[in-house]
This record gives sequence, C-alpha cells and structure tokens, in this order.
Amino acid sequence: MTAVIGILNKHGVTMAADSAVTVTGGNQKKIYNTANKLFTLSKHHPIGIMIYSSSTFMSTPWEIIIKLYRKELKDKSFDTVVEYKDDFLKFLKGKDFYTTPEHQLLNLKQFLYWQLDILKDRMIEKLSDDKTEEELLVEFQEIILEDLQNNIESYNGATNILNDFADYTLENFKEYAEEGIKEVTDTIFDGIAINDDIFNAIVELYYNHLKTTNFIGITTGIVFGGYGEKEIYPSMVSIQIAEVLDNRLRYYDFDNCEISDNNNGAIMPYAQTDVINMFIKGIDPEIDYTYITVFKKLLADYTTTIVGLLNGENDELAQKINGFDLSILTTEFEKQLNQLKREKQVSPTLDTVAILSKEDLAEMAESLIYLTYLKRRISSTEESVGGPIDVAIISKGDGFIWKKRKHYFE
Repeated sequence: MTAVIGILNKHGVTMAADSAVTVTGGNQKKIYNTANKLFTLSKHHPIGIMIYSSSTFMSTPWEIIIKLYRKELKDKSFDTVVEYKDDFLKFLKGKDFYTTPEHQLLNLKQFLYWQLDILKDRMIEKLSDDKTEEELLVEFQEIILEDLQNNIESYNGATNILNDFADYTLENFKEYAEEGIKEVTDTIFDGIAINDDIFNAIVELYYNHLKTTNFIGITTGIVFGGYGEKEIYPSMVSIQIAEVLDNRLRYYDFDNCEISDNNNGAIMPYAQTDVINMFIKGIDPEIDYTYITVFKKLLADYTTTIVGLLNGENDELAQKINGFDLSILTTEFEKQLNQLKREKQVSPTLDTVAILSKEDLAEMAESLIYLTYLKRRISSTEESVGGPIDVAIISKGDGFIWKKRKHYFE
C-alpha cells in the first residue's frame, strides 16, 4: 500500500509520495521502504507522474515502463495533461514485450483459479445434509447454476463498460478464452461433473465482469500532474489500470482536477486517504460514517418507543408515526452535517491552499504524507506507509523540480 498526494493552486502543483511497498509471497508479507512512486514524465516539459497500489504491470515494474516511455517521448509535448495521459495509454497498447499473448492468458487463468475455487467452496457450504452422493451432485449443479445466473443478471444494463471493451462481444471472448477456461474448470471441479449450462454461464459471467470497471485483484493507480503547452494553470488526471486481456487494456479514467478562475486550489489524495481526508474535512471518515448510522438507529429506536407508548391510547397516531419515512430526517441530517463540514473546515482549508507559495505547497504535501505514516506507526495496523518521502514541485516557468528525493547512489 501507499500514500500519494497532489496539491494544486495557480502557482503550481506539488506531488509527493512515500516509499513503502508490500511484497507478498506465500503466506508472508514484507514491507520495504525503497520504492520509487514519483517520476518525471518528460525531461523537457512540466509534467510528472505518480503510481500507487501495485508497483508492477503484468509483472513488469512500472518504473521501467515509465522510463521507456520517457525515452520515447523525448522533447515531444502536448497541449493538455489529458493528452499526455492518452499518449501514455497509446504507448502501453502499442508495446507487447511485457504483455505477450501467453502471459495475458496465464494471467486470466490465475484469476479464474482463484475466483472459481472460492465459488466452489461457497456452493459446497450450501449443500444439504443427509443426501446421497448422486442427490448432492444434482443439488450442487442446481445451486451453482442459479448463483451464476443471478450474477450474470446483475450486469444487465451495466454502464461502466471499459473503453477498450465497448465493441468486445461474448463470441470474441469465447474464441479467446474458452479453451483456457475449460482447463481451469477441469482442475477446480475435478470429480464434480459440471454440465454445458454451468460452463457457458461461467464463461458469460466472467465476460461480463472483465469488460467492466469491477476490478478485483492487482490494480495500479496512475496520476498525471503538471501543465500542457496550452495550459497556464496546472491540472491533474488519474486512471486505474488492471491488466491486458486479449490485447485490450483494462483501464478507466478515475479522477481529474483542473485549476481555473473558478477553482483556485485543490488537495488530491490517493491510495490511503483516511488521514488526509480527516485533515481536510475535520473528522475521521470512520467517525463520520458512525454519526449517520448511529443517528438512523436512534431515530428507529425512538419511533418504536413512541409507537409502543401510543398503542392502545391513540392507535391512529401510532400508525401514522410508524408509517413515517425516517429517511427524510436522516437525509436532512446528513445534508446539514456536510454543509457544516464545508463551511467550517473544507472551504477555509482550500481557501488557504489557493494562496500558498510553491514552497508551502511542497511542505504541506510532505506533512500530510508524514501524518499518514505517523498514524500507521502509532496504531496496531500494518505500517504500509513509510520510508523517505519524495516531493516535487511543478510550475509553468520552472518545470519539474525535485524538492526532496531519495537516491540509491551517493
């Protein structure tokens, strides 16, 4: 895990990232504080890039990919940060030395081994007791088919289709993956006969899943920040990337922020954002959620108590109170709470960010990453944020400047 942040105003943008990376092998985890997550995207223009979550793409380190792209980009520039993002994606799609067809299919099969093993175990837990082996097999086939069909129906009318999969059909997926999926199902359901209806439902379910933004497993967030040639104020855009499937890139646009006359300052945290959001909103996100749930429970208990007191005394009034829609009150409470946070904390903080100098932006970004590290350090949770903090300042006139940077050499 990690914590990265971008802070923007009209003077420039600061990008900061910690150095912690979690390496998982077997049943063990180890955290190293040496990862690079912040890079210059161009040696000639004011544009930077940060990564978070996974440090690899299809087992290739992102650092290698980013530096290969930078070498190919040379002194080429684009009018906007969005166009830098689009060109980087074009580079990813145009290279196959780290996403060979064999590697793509192997990646899909590993995902299916994991998913179908969980599905099988979940179905076995639902089986009835005191039935013969033949009856249990029939029951297993019935409940797994019903489960698969219900999941398929949940994708009906889905609007979160990935850009590269808008024209990808079920027939395309079958032609590409049917043989590999058969290999997986033969292993997972060894000794348990599954019919054609179940197999076809498995194929259809994962076709629907893999073409949507419902990412499960290893993903990477990529953040682009800085200036295009025609941008006088900084902007920041981010994407989420999973993997390559059938030579199509599974990614989607995640978030963006543009400084303008109507937006003078912004704080953009990514990955582990709880501590930074607490600073921005003035309240821990978990406590914020608790306020709403406790208020809903309190209203429900209060209504039940009042109805109980009125029963037998005024049944008509009790019935009216019991039928009152409590969501009206909880929605208004949440609205008032959010307004209070905006007025007392969020707006004053962003107003201050808008007037900070470039140096102050850098100090603020570093401090917020450090606060996240400190919170992990003094709590019982895993210290998944830590190590040296890399900080860069990007401005229209001075370009990409390292404010603080760790080195692996003297």
